[in-house]
Amino acid sequence: MGLGVIRFDGRYARPLLIAATVACLAFAWLASKWHFANGVSSRVDVKELADLMIGLAPSDPQTHFAAAVLYEKTFEPADAERALAEFETATALTPNNYLLWLELGKARGRNGDTTGSEKAFLRALELAPNYSDVHWAYGNSLLRAGRIDDGFSRIRQAAAGRSVFVDPAVVTAMTMLDGDVEQVRRALDDSPAVNAALSTFLLSGRNYDEAVAAWDRLPADEKRTTYKQTGENLISQLIVTRQFRKASRVAAGVWDDEATAPKTGSTSNGGFETAIKQNDDRLFSWQFGIGSNPQMGLSDAQKHGGAYSLYLNFNTVQAADLRKVAQTVSVEPGSQYSFEVWYRADVKGSVAWEIVDACDGKQVALSPAINPSADWMRVAVDFKVPASCDGVTLRLVRDGCMSSYCPISGNVWFDDISIHKK
Repeated sequence: MGLGVIRFDGRYARPLLIAATVACLAFAWLASKWHFANGVSSRVDVKELADLMIGLAPSDPQTHFAAAVLYEKTFEPADAERALAEFETATALTPNNYLLWLELGKARGRNGDTTGSEKAFLRALELAPNYSDVHWAYGNSLLRAGRIDDGFSRIRQAAAGRSVFVDPAVVTAMTMLDGDVEQVRRALDDSPAVNAALSTFLLSGRNYDEAVAAWDRLPADEKRTTYKQTGENLISQLIVTRQFRKASRVAAGVWDDEATAPKTGSTSNGGFETAIKQNDDRLFSWQFGIGSNPQMGLSDAQKHGGAYSLYLNFNTVQAADLRKVAQTVSVEPGSQYSFEVWYRADVKGSVAWEIVDACDGKQVALSPAINPSADWMRVAVDFKVPASCDGVTLRLVRDGCMSSYCPISGNVWFDDISIHKK
């Protein structure tokens, strides 16, 4: 097939070429102007500059949206009207963009147009029925209009879709429903996420009983995983306020090792069958201070029961050198208990176990001294918990030291440390 040649009349070729060139240049200018305005508009912070970008690209919804956001920030009545007009224009230019309808709904609501606001939100929902941000904004709009049930229905959907909305949903519900926790659950759902947020909210208001009750409703596996930090925060605040029974109850759900989980009226890992941690900062576990006196570890060579005992090696002349060996236990206030420990000792010098009020640190009881013994010996002491506190701390102390110079050397093994309510 041969090539054809199209010939132009010389009289028209030059004008056509010039016209095509001008058209290309005009298009390039318009396109570059549009792109420039589109890019700059998202970063302007002066109203006059925003107006200039609209002039450069009047059909670009981005320039109108950016101007609307900027005018809205001034909080001036005239600018509020201008902002609403720019939101309207941006939405008209891109009628299928749910984000613009969402912002238009908010803007209309701020300007008192309840009906128009709802129409915009409904259009946004039509375009993006599964987007939590739309449900959240629409739900809050309905609440402000007094449509409580409809509003919380939307907010519940928003919180179910995005966890970031759960906390503010609970705050909103607690405020609007006069702090009635059961009404809040009915409005938002009796879900783990809502109960965890309720626990945090109630804790901030020092409503400790209901905060713990909300925590108790969480599934056991999620207490140790998804909501572990919520539990840790709750434990810390309960300890600060000296509510040891509540704190130990929450801790029992948070700790990974159920065998050592704290229980009211019982020591944790009293038989030392679970590994001890030198830097364990959990109040209801064994806590050991820094230093080297005594050196310590688990021993499987000497034990009273089970597979291990706690081995301590002393070698110091200063009473103040004794490392902390202690555990706090939640107990019933005003109740009678018995403390018991089994030991073997090859030691020069003396130690004892002291029971103190966990609230003020005052001594409640002191055990008999730990004296050298080649066989396992039982030491016990009865004590009464002060009526004003529900926690005691068991701690190892030097015995019979009348001055700072108080030599002690040798080995002690402790096992089966326990308390029992009488």
